[in-house]
Amino acid sequence: MSRKVSVAVMAMLATLAAGSRAPAQDARPVAAAGEPRIVVDVSMKKEVIVRDAQGREQVLLQDAASTKPGDTLVYRIDYANKGAAPAVNARVVDPVPSGTQLIPASLEAPGADVKVSVDGGRTFESAPIRRAVTRPDGTTEMREVDPASYTHVRWTARDPLAPGDARTASFKVTVR
Repeated sequence: MSRKVSVAVMAMLATLAAGSRAPAQDARPVAAAGEPRIVVDVSMKKEVIVRDAQGREQVLLQDAASTKPGDTLVYRIDYANKGAAPAVNARVVDPVPSGTQLIPASLEAPGADVKVSVDGGRTFESAPIRRAVTRPDGTTEMREVDPASYTHVRWTARDPLAPGDARTASFKVTVR
């Protein structure tokens, strides 16, 4: 299963276009300088455990024609700059699919900083998110926020994404 994503990255594209323009002292029109154009493709597979001839378990990724509670789904986000200028601060934001729970330890994104949100994508923090909780005796302790509260994942490229460059990020969720 694969889909081209445009809605989730609309805000990102506006940021990229603004972030990649030449400095104000450069009088060239933006169109002449070119702009980045980020294309995002999201695919999803289901982890399936099978046994080989020796009885050893192997994890395979298969199309997820159907899912049930407890299944692990792997989301892969491929993003590429199909434009004519580098994409500075290239950022991809993806909501955690409804009916699933993010597995924070599964976040992968070589060359990017990964953050998560627990407030619908308004703010982002490094996982695992911790919050101060007041104990019955009045003292406080830091506790991890329940992964079921995570709503969005965000990847920000550490360096400009040159025209023609592509990157990949991924995360896993458990079906509730």
